[in-house]
Amino acid sequence: MASNKKIVLVTGSNKGIGYGIIEMLLEKKTNLRIILTSRNEDLGKKSFNKLLNKYPYSKDYFYYHQLDITNKESISNLISWIRSQFGKIDYLVNNAGLGTHGVTTDINLHVSVLEVNVFGTINFTEEMIKNNMLNKKGKIILVGSMMGNLNRLNSYKLKNDFKNAKTTQDLLNLGEAFKNSCLKGTVEKDGWCSNSYCVSKMIVNSYPRILSYRKEIENNDISVYSAHPGWVKTDMTGPEAPLTIREGAENEVFLIELPDGINKEYQGKYFDRFKVASFG
Repeated sequence: MASNKKIVLVTGSNKGIGYGIIEMLLEKKTNLRIILTSRNEDLGKKSFNKLLNKYPYSKDYFYYHQLDITNKESISNLISWIRSQFGKIDYLVNNAGLGTHGVTTDINLHVSVLEVNVFGTINFTEEMIKNNMLNKKGKIILVGSMMGNLNRLNSYKLKNDFKNAKTTQDLLNLGEAFKNSCLKGTVEKDGWCSNSYCVSKMIVNSYPRILSYRKEIENNDISVYSAHPGWVKTDMTGPEAPLTIREGAENEVFLIELPDGINKEYQGKYFDRFKVASFG
C-alpha cells in the first residue's frame, strides 16, 4: 500500500489515553496512517467507527486490528496483517495496560497487571523488533507513569537493580521477582511497594533505556522513549483525576511528532510534560 504517510500503531486504544492519542492525531489531520487496536474486537470496532463518524475524512488512512499483547496468536496475526498491508510501521505506542485502583490484596489482580503491563508489553515489543516490523528512523514510545517512581521502593538493593539493569532479561527478572513476592505474600518484607501498577510502571519507565543499548535499535536509528501522561480521568483511574484524556494524550503526541532519528539528548529517556524528567 504505497503512501508517503508514516504509520503509527497504538495498543489498547479503544478507550482512555490510547483513544485520546488517536483522536488528537485524527483531529490534527496529521500526515500519518493510524492503527487503532484493542483486545476486545467488538469494543475496538465500536470505538473505531465512532471516531470514523466524527472524522470522516480519515477513512483512507485510519485502520483497526484486534490485538491482545498477552496472546501469541493475536500478535502473530497483527504482524502478518501489517506485512500484507504496509510492510512495516513507523511508530509504535505501547499504551495497553491494567491498573489496580490502589493497594489491593488480590494476588490474581497483581499477576494480571504484571502479565499485561510488563510481560505483555515487553514481549509484544520484542516480537515487533525481532520481526523487523519498524522502519528505519521509527519510534517506540512506552506510556509510563510517575507512579513508577523508584523512590516508592523500600530497598536500596532493588533501586540499584533497576538503575543497573542493562538487558531486557534484567527487567523481566525484576518482574518475576515481584510476582514471586506477591505469590509468597512477602511484598513489603522484600522491599517492594504494595501496588503492582507502580512496580509495573517502574519496569515500563526503564525499558526505553534498556532498548537504547540495543544494536538493532541504534543501527536502525530508532528513537525510544517513555512518557508520563499525568493523572487522567479514565476508567482505570476514576473521576477524581485532574486531567482530561486529551491532556493525558498530549505528552505522547509530542513524542510522536518529535523529529525522526536518534537524538542523543532524548534517547531512552522518560518524559513528563514535554521535558526529560527523572523517575527516581
